[in-house]
Amino acid sequence: MEKVRKLLIWSSCLLVLVAVLPLKSSAQNKAFTYGFRERLRHTYMNNNMDFNANSDDKQGFFRVRTNLWGQFNFNSHLTARVQLTNEFRPYTIVRERDKSKDFTLDEIIFDNLFLKYNSGGDNPVILTVGRQNLIYGEGFILLEGGPWDGSRAIFHDAIKLSLKRGTTTFDFLGISNPATDDRLPFLTFTKPNHHYLGLPKNAEGHQWLNDGLEQALGLYITHKKAAWGSLEGYYFYKTEKPDFAIPTFASITQDQLSTRHIHTLGGRLVHPLGDRLKLSTEWAYQTGSQANNSISAYGGYANLGYTLIPAKKGVITAGINALSGDDPNTADIEGWNPIFSRWPKWSELYIYSQTIENIDGARKVAYWTNTFAPNVKFVMNVHPKVNMTVWLHHLQAFQASGPGDGTTRGNEFQLWLKFKFTQQLSGHFLYDYFMPGDFYPAPRANASFIRFELMFTL
Repeated sequence: MEKVRKLLIWSSCLLVLVAVLPLKSSAQNKAFTYGFRERLRHTYMNNNMDFNANSDDKQGFFRVRTNLWGQFNFNSHLTARVQLTNEFRPYTIVRERDKSKDFTLDEIIFDNLFLKYNSGGDNPVILTVGRQNLIYGEGFILLEGGPWDGSRAIFHDAIKLSLKRGTTTFDFLGISNPATDDRLPFLTFTKPNHHYLGLPKNAEGHQWLNDGLEQALGLYITHKKAAWGSLEGYYFYKTEKPDFAIPTFASITQDQLSTRHIHTLGGRLVHPLGDRLKLSTEWAYQTGSQANNSISAYGGYANLGYTLIPAKKGVITAGINALSGDDPNTADIEGWNPIFSRWPKWSELYIYSQTIENIDGARKVAYWTNTFAPNVKFVMNVHPKVNMTVWLHHLQAFQASGPGDGTTRGNEFQLWLKFKFTQQLSGHFLYDYFMPGDFYPAPRANASFIRFELMFTL
């Protein structure tokens, strides 16, 4: 794993050198493209940290994110891509305990920085080295490389080798994601050991990304046929070396502070069952160890979608999400580990409450585990420029290991309205409402999350 990390660092340095040198390729092969994206969000949330009306967790803030990228096509085979990102947060509602913190423009970072080689032809070999985005399937196993910076960025420091053979693609992956963003240069507007509103930093002023150094080797196989759907399979071996972003629970053990070794084997199927009916399902099993404790966990989902109104692409989907929970009465680890999928795939509101759960002795954001959730979703184009989603969830826990004494997490209602104003301008409105159950202690209060977004892309 250490060799993988060093290779990623040196490859990224090489990319910086190549990007600033004059292009030597012939005029007909040389090309430079660039792009710009500005995202403006306002988020309001209340009671979603612990579902307790007596606690001070009401917040309101803008998220202003800027992406600027350039792509150098040296020839038909070799490409370099650089993307710079900044996100800062002006607050409109500040919690009482945060009123001593200062506003900051935060920092400008390398969001993407990679070299890509494509051999060309019908069955190409594609090698991508450096900081890159990796998204597979519905993001159940691999999407987010740094959950602690929210949706500012989703990058992984990785090597990806893709081999295509007909309708099947083999992706070999080497990933090394640090605890903090300290591998590449960045321009900061903050001071070390100073308290700022917004994303969490360590004492040196580096942005927290993960709960420690996370490294993995993996194989992801995708087989697609237009009429049949797609069949995917994967295996990942991952190590996690704990170094937690926020204080742990007092009960954390030495075993939980040791390096975890996880093997994940799973597969995904998307298959039409007729003109209007489609099945989408994915399941995986995990084994491994941490100190002297063995790992045995499972996770997956199954969704059945039916097209009610073809003209408006109206689809109703019924499904379940099942993620095993850790039994607090054993030393072994039975809880599902979301490896590289700690993002709000089922709820923007709920990921914040996961930080009050004792998960392996620590507080972890967007750590989906110990959950059984039947859900129903309806999606439809209500206007040529407006798409609506209504989503209902009933969340249960397999283990009564929460702050309360029960296994009912609660019920959730989500309403999304997504707008496409022009080719360059889009936006959305999200209303998320959660009614907690006895997985949380009394007195319980309902939680809300409201967000507006505008996105301009050039």
